[in-house]
Amino acid sequence: MAQLLARGNAVTLCTGRMYSGTRGVAESLGLHVPVACVDGCHLVQTQTHDDLLRVPIESEAKRVLYGLLCKTNLALFAFSGDIIVHDGRGCPYTEYLRTWSNEMTRVRDLFEPATWDKLEEMTCLVIIGSQAETEPIAQSIAATYADQLQLAHFPLLRAPMHHRWVILIRRAGVNKGTAVAWLADHFHVALDDVIVVGDWVNDVPMFAVAGHSFAMGHAPDEVKAAAKYQLRATVQTGGAIAEAAERCGLM
Repeated sequence: MAQLLARGNAVTLCTGRMYSGTRGVAESLGLHVPVACVDGCHLVQTQTHDDLLRVPIESEAKRVLYGLLCKTNLALFAFSGDIIVHDGRGCPYTEYLRTWSNEMTRVRDLFEPATWDKLEEMTCLVIIGSQAETEPIAQSIAATYADQLQLAHFPLLRAPMHHRWVILIRRAGVNKGTAVAWLADHFHVALDDVIVVGDWVNDVPMFAVAGHSFAMGHAPDEVKAAAKYQLRATVQTGGAIAEAAERCGLM
């Protein structure tokens, strides 16, 4: 990373984490540039910590979600501002949510009108429950509200939560692909010259827009299939950015 920066290359982060979960990484890497968080829903200038773009779930979609979820007993986490908000139902899963941010606050009931209405900058909603509990909700949103909301529905693979499923909901039309396009424009770099490295399904939209896309060695097969190139490097070995940069002639 330091070599790339020293040679004048534009380097940044495009992540599913909130900015509160990204800031420390950016600072440790010496990045003083815009970064994309919450899969493109929040762009922040790391030098000043000012918002450059925030795309929250729209108020009508929030109302729909309230109607779908308020009578359930599912664990919910709202990404609001730069804090993850949850109530007691979410407590068993807070360690899992720390992969997005350590900044969390617990409220008495997320669905109290006064609490829900304050979530004006909610960029993401995470729902956790059994497959039987979450699947009808995911199907309803996908079938009826796809113009307003986009979702991912997947099982938790880590013990002891391997019997739990997650629904991750964001505003429709915003993803890592739109974020990469914004960042490329900011840095005055043609998309054909952009190099991206990823390892999960939320990286597929940025693979679609970048000229050079690399999937890490541990990525699922469907993610590897969406990238133009595959890396030997994994999360265990490290070195993915260096490998991609070398293969593109930057190092």
